[in-house]
Amino acid sequence: MSRSQRLGRASNANNGAGPEYKSNGQRSLSVQQFIYDNYDKTHGIFSDETESAWERRFQGHISVLRLTLPSNRTAPILDFGCGDGLLLAVAQSLGYSDLTGVDLSEALLQTAAKRSSAKLNHADGLEFLKANPDGAFEAIIAFDIFEHLTRPELLEVSREIARTLKPGGRLILRVPNGASPFSGNLLWSDLTHERPFTKMSCAQLLRPLGFEHIEVLEIGPVEVHGLKSGIQAALWHFFRAMTVLRIAAESGQLRGHILTVNLHIIAHKAAAPESF
Repeated sequence: MSRSQRLGRASNANNGAGPEYKSNGQRSLSVQQFIYDNYDKTHGIFSDETESAWERRFQGHISVLRLTLPSNRTAPILDFGCGDGLLLAVAQSLGYSDLTGVDLSEALLQTAAKRSSAKLNHADGLEFLKANPDGAFEAIIAFDIFEHLTRPELLEVSREIARTLKPGGRLILRVPNGASPFSGNLLWSDLTHERPFTKMSCAQLLRPLGFEHIEVLEIGPVEVHGLKSGIQAALWHFFRAMTVLRIAAESGQLRGHILTVNLHIIAHKAAAPESF
């Protein structure tokens, strides 16, 4: 999902995005804004998705949110850049009841409203965070957002996320995996992507902001629910093992590799000190 639709930052200024161009001779726009303005033409999933395609996306995220969301089903949870409401719908199906979403795209929010009963906000994501008090949320989800942000934007957004999380709360991220030899197509298929991430680069950003424990998960691309998916999963594990051996032959390191094209990260904010 585009940074302009989910965060709203690029729609107001060039933000160092490079030279501007003239659109139909009427206005001056950044290259990023040109791409954002045409997202619906290049990302059909958000404009003409079938119900069966939605169901596949829905089912594919159930295990991810089971692994990453807090156990408290009444925890206040924010989907930062909720888009068409996929993650909110999945969370609601898992029994979570205090759900909030924010997105700049009114059209996508109209779709999201049909998928769950979450509180939806048509707003700039950063300004929405700033309008909330300290410790407003127990968990904040940001899937496919951070890779669209410049370094200054990353710091500003991350600071506000840290402030609005409760002590002991969690930030749940999905970002392109800079340590995977297979992430190139995902990373560079969108011209608005700024960078991939690794566990180390996430720690560089988040630890100084009060996130004391950062988990990085390798969530495989498929769940086994039949013969076809079983074969696909077996092939994934086989080729993963071959890739680990290739890396180990060069680096001498056999363990600790995460090779999925995306990283799923749970960053835990430090808990409040106990009072005596």
